[in-house]
Amino acid sequence: MRTRYLALVVALCALLAGSVAYTLLGLGVFARYRLANADFATTCDDTLAWSPPQQIFTGFYPNQPSLLTLRFRSATPALLRVSVSIPGFTQEQSVTEEAGPTYRAQAFKPPLLGAAALDALVGPRQRAAQLRVSIQNEQRGGQTVCDTSAPVTLLSRQWMRWSDPATGDNAPYLAGWVTPQASVITDLVGQVAARIALAPQNYDNLPALYGYDQGQASADAVRAQVNAIFDTLQFTYHLRYAADTILYGQDASQLIQLPKDVLSSPAPTGMCVETTVIMAAAVERLGMRPFIVLVPGHAFLGVALGANPGAPLAYWETSDLNGGIDGAQANVHGGMEYNSYQDQGTTPRLIDVVAERQRGINPME
Repeated sequence: MRTRYLALVVALCALLAGSVAYTLLGLGVFARYRLANADFATTCDDTLAWSPPQQIFTGFYPNQPSLLTLRFRSATPALLRVSVSIPGFTQEQSVTEEAGPTYRAQAFKPPLLGAAALDALVGPRQRAAQLRVSIQNEQRGGQTVCDTSAPVTLLSRQWMRWSDPATGDNAPYLAGWVTPQASVITDLVGQVAARIALAPQNYDNLPALYGYDQGQASADAVRAQVNAIFDTLQFTYHLRYAADTILYGQDASQLIQLPKDVLSSPAPTGMCVETTVIMAAAVERLGMRPFIVLVPGHAFLGVALGANPGAPLAYWETSDLNGGIDGAQANVHGGMEYNSYQDQGTTPRLIDVVAERQRGINPME
């Protein structure tokens, strides 16, 4: 009996020791887990629900409706000040809202720090940044109840993502690359006017550049003005076309320069979509209606030949910017190319720049 009692005590002691050891081991594992995941535990877990973007195409940023939507709440009714920013890229945007136990949603798009914030990414093409969210309780003297951030990659304004599963077709954003108020386009239009003044007989005897002339310009006068833009780029700027394939319609990204990137170069060179947006910017600067024509692998220019919404379009093949060919010939080639695609059963995609302005796609600068 005595032996059984002693054996039972030993067994109980062993069991107790094992339990203590197991508990200590478990606490150690849990402590290591918490340490390893400390970066993911925040004061916001009961306040904020969000899905921060992992990358931002900054060329889209000026024209996209919002950056992200936050969902926030308070266990007890409170007046919360919610702030969002990307330090070094945007200003801080704040809203003050009544919050309760039920989540409420708010879209945010903090204003850019300025054009320099976009230009700074052109060289490196991308930069790591932090998307910061802060929430203060205004009824408690601005007490911080949430302060968190998430990593985000900022991609250069030159990157165009043609299509993606989340947003679909991004081609309309090309209207943002058409920058009629840029200083390089002001200079270009001035050079075009000087060319016409020197040889008006080459341009339907135009007295000056006047766009649609309040609806009075003839179709020939419109063609002549666009021809003069092409000739100025060809023979004054010596702009050259660089053969490349655009990735329109694909889930793919591609570098596309702004007009100022191309025309400020000592040896200006651009692929089809870049030379097209340069001409489109000059056309829009004159108050006329440009179109970016997209076909598989290629882009060229379309221009409405009158102010009337139903006016026919004419086309210019900007790949002719390789020396020797003038605007009138490029106009013929553009028309032939457009008709050729239609004859093959391919309907070119037209980006109506003026219509996109009305939908909120404004020049990037």
